[in-house]
Formats: sequence, structure tokens, C-alpha cells
Amino acid sequence: MRNNLSIKKQIKENVFRLRGNGLSYRQIAAQIGCSKGSINYHLSEGAAEKVKSRLGRKEWRKLWRFCYENGREDNKQPYKESLLRKKGRAFLYGRKGKRMTRKDRMGLKHKTTKIFECLDRVWPGMKKEKDVVQAVNQWTGKLDYYNDGTPIMTPFARCKLTDEIINVKGNDVQVDHVNGDRTDNSVDNFSFVKDWANAMKSDVKSYDELEKRLETVLKTIRKYK
Repeated sequence: MRNNLSIKKQIKENVFRLRGNGLSYRQIAAQIGCSKGSINYHLSEGAAEKVKSRLGRKEWRKLWRFCYENGREDNKQPYKESLLRKKGRAFLYGRKGKRMTRKDRMGLKHKTTKIFECLDRVWPGMKKEKDVVQAVNQWTGKLDYYNDGTPIMTPFARCKLTDEIINVKGNDVQVDHVNGDRTDNSVDNFSFVKDWANAMKSDVKSYDELEKRLETVLKTIRKYK
């Protein structure tokens, strides 16, 4: 839909008229007093539809994602692995990772926490990336085992929220700030969880609050299922 200014200045009509007279985009822009983007909007095939599409995506973002984005095969990230110390940085430096400014880092509550101090919480005794160390349960702190009694060794550990054994290097595993505060990078606030479980906990400050929410959801599902 055209706005009042476009109608008043007859931009669309003048663009077509001047283009028909052989003027370039720059010449038309200078004569009418508009941007080359506005000229392209009227002259390029499909440009108007693209703009309308973007507007719809912006105004109806959640509906747009439901219809066109979520669940699409080409929207899913391929599985890959990263270094454990890279995972640790995501915890130490909060949401912005290494791109944090000096001012951002000054807001962290524990500026001297080291990456391998955090990893040592899951694999006690781990000092470098290549160390092969037995994992401990993230709840109890006791050495952890598979069901057959085999020790769980790096880079595997038990997810703190789902209790499944996970390859921590995978991009489907995230570091979680237990209390929900990204500026609290203390060792005690460090944990590894599956990405989908971490998404459920994204805006809560404690496991107690998460438990209440889950109970509400389960109660509703069981009521109407």
C-alpha cells in the first residue's frame, strides 16, 4: 500500500515516465528526490512482493516461523563438534562470548575463573584438552558409569537436566548457568545440558521455578490428552 507522500509526489507514475524516457536510476532519483531503492521497488520484478514478505515476517514473526521456518530440513544445523575449552568460553564470557568488550567483562561476577576450573567440575583432574578423565554426576559429584558399569569418560557426561549420557563436544549440548544469571560465571554455576532442555530453562532463575512450570505443563497435558 502506498503512503500519502508517495501519492502526493506521484513517485510511482514519475518513476515509470522518466524510466521510459531513458533516464538512469541515479538521474531519476536526483530528479524526483527519492532513493534508488524506491525506484528499484517500482521497476524491478518481484521487488514489491519481497518487501511485503519481509513486512509480514516482521509483523507476524511467530506465525511466520510456525508456517515457514521451524522444522524445515534446510533450517536445521548439521551436527558438528567443538573443543571443550570453546564450550567453556561460552560460560565464562556470557552471551557475547569472546566478543565481549572490556566494559562487559567488568560486569562479570568472577573475573578470575578459568576454563579448566569449570571443566574440572565435570571431569575432576582435567588439565588440558586431550586428557581422558572419568566424568562425575553433575548432581552428586560422584564418579559416573554407564548402565553396564563402564566408566563415563571425556568427552561424555550425564546431562544435568535429562540424565542422558551426552557427547559434550556436540553442538546439541550447551553450557548452562544454573541460576540463570549469565554474569555469574562461578564454577558452582557451571553445567552441561542438552540444547532443547536448556531452551525450556532459558528464562527461569532456579530449578525450583523450572519444576513448577513443568508440573503445570504436565498437568495440562494429562488433563486433555
